[in-house]
Amino acid sequence: MSNQREMVQVVQRLWQDLVARGLVHAQPAPAQARAPWAVRLLMGAAGWLGAIFFLAFLLGSVFVAARDSGVAMALCGAAMIALAAVLYRSRTGIALEQFALAVSLSGQNLLAFGAGQAYGGTRLLETAAFWIALALLEAVLYALVRNRLHRFLCALGVWSGAAVALQLAMMPDLRHAWEWTALSLVWLAPLALALLAGFTWAEGRLCAAGRHGWLEPAADATLLFALGAALVVTGLGTPYTFLFDAETARRATPYWMAGALCGAVLAAFVLAESGRLRLAGPIRAAAVAGAVLFSALLAGAPAVVAAALALGLALRRGSLPWLGLAVAALAGGFIWYYGALHWTLLIKSATLAGAGLAVLALRAGLQRAGARSLS
Repeated sequence: MSNQREMVQVVQRLWQDLVARGLVHAQPAPAQARAPWAVRLLMGAAGWLGAIFFLAFLLGSVFVAARDSGVAMALCGAAMIALAAVLYRSRTGIALEQFALAVSLSGQNLLAFGAGQAYGGTRLLETAAFWIALALLEAVLYALVRNRLHRFLCALGVWSGAAVALQLAMMPDLRHAWEWTALSLVWLAPLALALLAGFTWAEGRLCAAGRHGWLEPAADATLLFALGAALVVTGLGTPYTFLFDAETARRATPYWMAGALCGAVLAAFVLAESGRLRLAGPIRAAAVAGAVLFSALLAGAPAVVAAALALGLALRRGSLPWLGLAVAALAGGFIWYYGALHWTLLIKSATLAGAGLAVLALRAGLQRAGARSLS
């Protein structure tokens, strides 16, 4: 606690120095000491515990009284979402925020379930319109509820609904087409990466316009979705083995297209960053050529290419959470891709060794080019 008080005092002194120089004119926001992580964990657990008892009573009574009325369930879910929004507005503590999160998630599920019961039952789940409506609901909640964690989960809901809706639109005649959502991820993962690159490039302007805090939870969720989607497409033979026909799914999924599109975004990012850093022409050309060669060699592993781009975005932003996700996805992508290859162990080892030598040669070439440009 003493360290926190010292930090508050340092911030206040820095702010007063800025006021004295005429750089700022407003008063600083009141500093609040952050509770230790153990206290926050217990308060969050208390909020979820209270929510469990509340929801057990509420949902039990709703299902007993209105189990045959989907409209009543949907209305109850909407009322729960409204209650959660009011609780978030009060901002009275960690426990109440977690309580509101549990109420909101339960209300969203109840609203979706009630709407499905009222307008077609399980057949509604096989229509793209239902998932588009669900994604729009999550987008509206993202705009209305200002809690960061709630917005992060809503953004994930938007991407998930869009993925299932796109899959159903692509394969309308396939029963239970949502099981083949990896086909839509081939296109959505590169799109998500392109949006992340745009967010990173425009981050300074967003901060100046006061929109950064509003969009940052969506960017975090987009990164998680993009890396997860790329991992699913890369290791399609591994996770699908437990539920579906892995070989058929892998043959039906154009995962090479996902790798090529992710590689195009990576090359564009490298080109833009080379221009921003004002690198010499030979170095810029070598960097872009290296990115293209890397993407071409690993086109069958979209997760590796996506993780490499995420690594660059994390370093560009200086974000440790993004860096951790990128490193984890890079390791997972290599493992899944390596295990999915129908090659002998000798060929796999030679391929990895050759790739390592190519990276070292590229690094040496860039260093020599940089030394010549400086001289």
